[in-house]
Amino acid sequence: MHRLGVHLSIAKGIEKIFDVALQMGCNCTQIFSHSPRSWYFRFPSDEQIDEFRSRYHRYDIKPVFVHQSYLVNLASPNRTVYMRSIDSIKREAQLVSLLDTRYIVIHPGSHLGKGEKVGLENIVNALNSLSNYLEDVEILVEMTAGSKNIIGSRFEHIEYILNNTVVESGVVFDTCHLFAAGYDIKSEEGLDRTIEEFETRIGINKLKLIHLNDSKYALGSNKDRHEHIGLGKIGIDGFRRIVNHRKLRNKPMILETPMDGVRSDEENLNVVKSLINFRSSP
Repeated sequence: MHRLGVHLSIAKGIEKIFDVALQMGCNCTQIFSHSPRSWYFRFPSDEQIDEFRSRYHRYDIKPVFVHQSYLVNLASPNRTVYMRSIDSIKREAQLVSLLDTRYIVIHPGSHLGKGEKVGLENIVNALNSLSNYLEDVEILVEMTAGSKNIIGSRFEHIEYILNNTVVESGVVFDTCHLFAAGYDIKSEEGLDRTIEEFETRIGINKLKLIHLNDSKYALGSNKDRHEHIGLGKIGIDGFRRIVNHRKLRNKPMILETPMDGVRSDEENLNVVKSLINFRSSP
């Protein structure tokens, strides 16, 4: 069975996301635990945490992924930002353990012009320094679009991080990011080739989540601009192949499509559901 969902707001209370998810027809979801553009972090109340855990174990809406703040930059050569990023993940891990949800999604970050080697080493050292705080948590490294100085647009980057960290870790595919980074996931041949390379380098078992987003820009553009499903450069046939691919269809898929009035999250979710071939061969 496909695991499909959308990124949901916790503005009305973190425990309320299950009501919205059920109403929309999600059976997995993703949240920010606090503002993604702020270092400020406030834990939910004990009552909210208890209610969240109760609903999480009661309803078939699993997993719930927690996405880290956009400010977190483990690749940064700036010591202040680097240490604040480590502290932010430490607090996020405490909350994820309390919620019993397990997964934290992170962007690898930017080396700010100091070079890939510096950025990758910073990420590895940061995650290893957090090992005692991540015993009940799995860090999922999201692939990026290849913008200037940003780590994570090549499988080699992710392979290096996973091979050199002692913490439990996995990978997030973002379809827009992969496409913008130059991986042709639109065509049947390109999708198969991409998955084969990932499987050879990293292992398909390490792929824990797929963000479903079309791309406003062309293959290899290195531009991280999400579009509604089927309305961008990947297109509806591309997404039909992606959601039904035998090595991807059992991975949780979360929509992060634009909030621009063209389509609602629920409408995009229904488009994805309409593409699923439940009689796909095993």
